[in-house]
Amino acid sequence: MKFVSYIFVTTAGCMDRSTTVALMHAIADRLVAITTLRPWIGWQVIPLIEDADFVDFDVDRQQLECVTKGLLPALNVNLSFDVERGASWDPNVEALMVEYGMVPVAEL
Repeated sequence: MKFVSYIFVTTAGCMDRSTTVALMHAIADRLVAITTLRPWIGWQVIPLIEDADFVDFDVDRQQLECVTKGLLPALNVNLSFDVERGASWDPNVEALMVEYGMVPVAEL
């Protein structure tokens, strides 16, 4: 398998634990719908509420600081595309990332 991965982050709408978790669920629900039709896309939505979450979820804090400026809470979205099975990007995923103010920070 050959993968292309993207990392996104936002602090938009992440006012506190409950709003961040609600945003996480909203994005996850949409990604479930998208990936049901496109099974070559993998994803993970990670709420970053407190400093320990970076260790608990194995997230590189420095990679996200260009957007978060060190402030929490934030949301981290990781996307992986199996390019041997499908496209390396998807317009529905792009629209979702834009809608929720997700900023790309890395392509691997």
